[in-house]
Amino acid sequence: MKAPFLQGKIIYLMGMERSDLELLKKWISNEKVTYLLETGDFPPTIDRLNKQYDREINEKNDVSFIVRFKKNDKPIGWGGLYDIRWIKHSCELRFFIGEPKYWIVSAALDGMSLLIKYGFEKLNMNKIQAGANAENPRSWKMLERLGFVSEGTFRDGVFRNGKYYDTHMYSMLRIEYDKLYSNE
Repeated sequence: MKAPFLQGKIIYLMGMERSDLELLKKWISNEKVTYLLETGDFPPTIDRLNKQYDREINEKNDVSFIVRFKKNDKPIGWGGLYDIRWIKHSCELRFFIGEPKYWIVSAALDGMSLLIKYGFEKLNMNKIQAGANAENPRSWKMLERLGFVSEGTFRDGVFRNGKYYDTHMYSMLRIEYDKLYSNE
């Protein structure tokens, strides 16, 4: 196992490195992976990903991770906390498994749980937000299972695949996190 920053039961998270951008390019280029996501509407290039990486490193308002499967150390996805608003103590959770063969609920739950804990316990967030395509019930049901509360729906919030999709918006407050996860 490489040097994990956050370690779960079946996956671990490492800080995103420039060398990981080829993997990210591969995943974002895969229509099967991005079909119901907001990302993937422009072809990813290493130059564009490098610029995004540099911006994230310099601004300190985004924390990106590579998701690795513990059993074989394979990088399987990406996630992080984005648009961190330090005064409001809020951010947005984003996460996906880029390797379809690892689309198992437990890997996503494990990774998202690590990000939630990191956001509240290490970064002192008061609110973590997340969105999910309304036509992707696996995604929004996972948010509900983790304890996120529905804040509503952005109608026609995303344009992908030649049509508009609604986006279900969720959040979790620190007080809710403390009640749900106080025994861990």
